[in-house]
Amino acid sequence: MNTQKLIEKARSAGIETIEIYIQKAEKESINVYEQKVDSFTIAQSGGLAIRGLYQGKMGYCFLEEDSDDNIDLCIEMIKSNAQAIESEDSAMIYQGDKNYPEIEKSVSHMSETSVTDKINFLKEVEEKLLNADERISQVMETMMESEKAETRIVNSLGMDISKSDEVCVFYANVLANEENDHKSAYEIRVLRDIEHYDVDAFVADLKNKVLSKLNAVQVKSGKYKVILKNEAMCSLLGALCGLFNGENVYKGISQLKDKCGEMIFDEKITIKDDPLKKDGLSSSPFDDEGVACFTKTIVDHGRLKMFLHNQKSAAMMKCESTGNGFKSGYASSVGISPTNFYIENGENSFDELLAIMKDGLVIDELNGLHAGLNPISTDFSLQASGYLVENGKITRPVNLITVAGNFLSMMKEVEAVGNDTYDSLSGISSPSLLLDELSISGE
Repeated sequence: MNTQKLIEKARSAGIETIEIYIQKAEKESINVYEQKVDSFTIAQSGGLAIRGLYQGKMGYCFLEEDSDDNIDLCIEMIKSNAQAIESEDSAMIYQGDKNYPEIEKSVSHMSETSVTDKINFLKEVEEKLLNADERISQVMETMMESEKAETRIVNSLGMDISKSDEVCVFYANVLANEENDHKSAYEIRVLRDIEHYDVDAFVADLKNKVLSKLNAVQVKSGKYKVILKNEAMCSLLGALCGLFNGENVYKGISQLKDKCGEMIFDEKITIKDDPLKKDGLSSSPFDDEGVACFTKTIVDHGRLKMFLHNQKSAAMMKCESTGNGFKSGYASSVGISPTNFYIENGENSFDELLAIMKDGLVIDELNGLHAGLNPISTDFSLQASGYLVENGKITRPVNLITVAGNFLSMMKEVEAVGNDTYDSLSGISSPSLLLDELSISGE
């Protein structure tokens, strides 16, 4: 669509300001099972979200087809939609920033890699996993997913910005058996280059992960020192990002309301939101409202410094947007989302955390976050699994336990922070944390 033609026609029709948000994406998915291609799909998606300010109200129009033939229809839809709106909420289109940051990215060779080479790579992974140990009985899934996306925002105030991104991940899920015990485990990794990727290291990691879970037992119920492993900590932190959401704070549904400037966590905890992180899966030069992104310290050595905002919540709180206004799709409304949101590394290796703890539990997997976690009170009671630690050494796997506590209270009692950051695909990252005490229900 000729954006300038649309802008000119909109002005002539009495639309004061107008914004065109264009998103295009292409996804490719390959699944290999038992050395055969189980599925192969290529899908394209995207469209245009157009909004305009007409007689003081914001009207919207969503299109899948990028064609000039839709310009007149789009203008009429915006005017009609604006006239039907009764809300008094302030609506605005952002003028834009003078400068936008550049994101440093490692070169990816996956878009130029043939489908045949990708399939052969997955077959190699599957074969090596099956041969890694006789207790690995099945590779339940080996998959590769790639996505290329482009976003452009143009408005009548002079903004014309665009960005593109590409990511490829692969995934394997295995089943291991020993006597009557069956355990599964999976690994997901970002892939930029098939030719130089260390498949053997990936296979060894997944083999060790699944075999370490075999013959797990319960432990007695009680209070335990706990190392919340990095991957599990990412799951918990990601589920509670709403604590730092400016709109939730304004509405009083965040426990952190009125606590800016106060110590909310142990002084060992610093949390940042970094949209400029090199190779970050959620890195972006601007948000979906066109606001330039920048690195923010949310919690500084335990002290709450700020919240995350889009334009709407910033207006509510009488502050500036933090560049965290993002959509889940081109036709979705703008919400508030973190980018690369992480707890900073501490000084201790994982083995050092074990030695400091001496006796307790490592929890490396949390389940039931959708049901067992209250995002408002931050109370949680979750099914968990992990390992028993005795005299600073992991002695046996543990499962069929429930861990319970309160996130805000827990984060005030951090004994040590690891230096083993895990980067999840959702953009949440965390090292392992040694916690003073959590309630465990077992035997």
